[in-house]
Amino acid sequence: MNLRASTVLTCVLGFLGATTTASAQCILSNPSFEIADSGGNAFGGWIPFGNVGSTNIASHGSVAARVSGPDNGSWEVSGYWQGLDCVVGEQWRATGWVRVPSVNPLVGGNAALVNIEWRDSADGLISYDSFTVADNLSPIDQYLEFSVLSNPAPVGTVKARILLGGLQSPVDPVSDVDFDQVTFFSTSSPTMDELQWTDFPGGRTLDFAGYTWRVKGTGYYGPGPNVFSDAADAVWTDDGGDLHLTLAQRRGTWQSTEVVLEEALGYGDYILTTTGRLDTLDIQAVLGIFLWQYGPCWDPSYLWWNPFNEIDIEYGRWGNPAQGIGQFVAQPYDWPGNLTRFDTVFSAGEVVSHAMRWLADRIEYRVWRGGPADETAGNTVVSWTYTGPHISRPEQPRMHLNLWRLDPAVPSTNQEAVFSDFAFIPEGAASAAPGEDSLPAVPQGHLSDAAPNPFNPRTLLRFTLDREGPVSLKIYTLEGRLVRTLVDAQLAQGDHEFLWDGRDQRTRALPSGVYVYQLQGRDFVESKKAALLK
Repeated sequence: MNLRASTVLTCVLGFLGATTTASAQCILSNPSFEIADSGGNAFGGWIPFGNVGSTNIASHGSVAARVSGPDNGSWEVSGYWQGLDCVVGEQWRATGWVRVPSVNPLVGGNAALVNIEWRDSADGLISYDSFTVADNLSPIDQYLEFSVLSNPAPVGTVKARILLGGLQSPVDPVSDVDFDQVTFFSTSSPTMDELQWTDFPGGRTLDFAGYTWRVKGTGYYGPGPNVFSDAADAVWTDDGGDLHLTLAQRRGTWQSTEVVLEEALGYGDYILTTTGRLDTLDIQAVLGIFLWQYGPCWDPSYLWWNPFNEIDIEYGRWGNPAQGIGQFVAQPYDWPGNLTRFDTVFSAGEVVSHAMRWLADRIEYRVWRGGPADETAGNTVVSWTYTGPHISRPEQPRMHLNLWRLDPAVPSTNQEAVFSDFAFIPEGAASAAPGEDSLPAVPQGHLSDAAPNPFNPRTLLRFTLDREGPVSLKIYTLEGRLVRTLVDAQLAQGDHEFLWDGRDQRTRALPSGVYVYQLQGRDFVESKKAALLK
């Protein structure tokens, strides 16, 4: 616990607990601060106190939370908080990104805090854990990732509250600090990792396009809801490597199918290639190509901020034969500007690619005739770029493919969709496996050799920028899978260095091997390799 903040936080938080009442809640609302609160607070779902606001310098999307120290001549805290339902003994992990701006930076005793509080049935403060996530020694003008784990919730706890705060000392100038892309999950079973597979009890997997996919079912699940089958005659890969999904009546029951990629690949370009006439799907059938993440609970009142990180390419006429066959969607679909429809005609046996390039500030949807390498202006069927407030956050959404029916309607005949390929290009990579033959570097930046290299357990990555600009430094496997983002921010001209501890984005230790570290700016990219030896 940060003892420096203990007294002031006890007073401040005790006051808040006495004057506010938190309703039951099982998932953090609006965690990347993209949606304003219509009631007058800065952000929907978050309760502000003290001197708070927003900034358009964000690690994800276009908005982040800003907290400024209250200049009251004493130790004080400003911030935002939310409370989630909790039971005694639960531990909670809070993650996110914090930034110290060059204007009004943290100085002296000022600090950025993440507190996890324990509240009783009257919303009174029992105790809290406090963590300093940035201080006067933290780098300036770059987002830094944090991950903190609470102690077990004490006796009497019914709610866990996360607080993002700026601690202001009585003798130092007022400081600002920015927070973005926050998560707050219980570590008790079922964990978030375990929750991703509750709809996949059969354990069946398929190999398709060099990746492993799990098969949904057998059971009664959404969307629809429908009966989903994992039977070998319902979903399979053929001798040529093509993936077949079906929507068919078997043994008197209409059965849908779905597969999900085992890996959560993160930001990048997801390209699915089909063969055949998707435009002739039955009006009661829907083919989904989408990113999705299961959450700890389901409540329609949470859908306003896309809690399940869902973005979609969907083919179907939704029961209306006059409606266009396709749509691009960022959920919730009924939010203004989150959906665009299109119509097109394919030919028998035609190869078509369907892509979503998912980035921190936009989603680039495209459909073109041909395989993954055939994207040209002349081959493009339709494209759309989404920059609204519901861009998926890089927690652990995975690529799903499904073919399902609009319950209770039934198709006139059995349906089938054939996927011939899947390609993934990580954000910033020139190919699916970034390396030293990636896009050539130009003089705006230069990446130095890792030191030490080989390394265990950590190495220092250095680079020089010839001018100020947005840059990212990311770690990939040799297969092109993104495992860690060390920085993704606007940086000043000059020398920069970042320590990599051999862990992935979720702080898990990575195995021995050769990894690619890649520096990218607005118009340059450079990659080098480092060997982790254990």
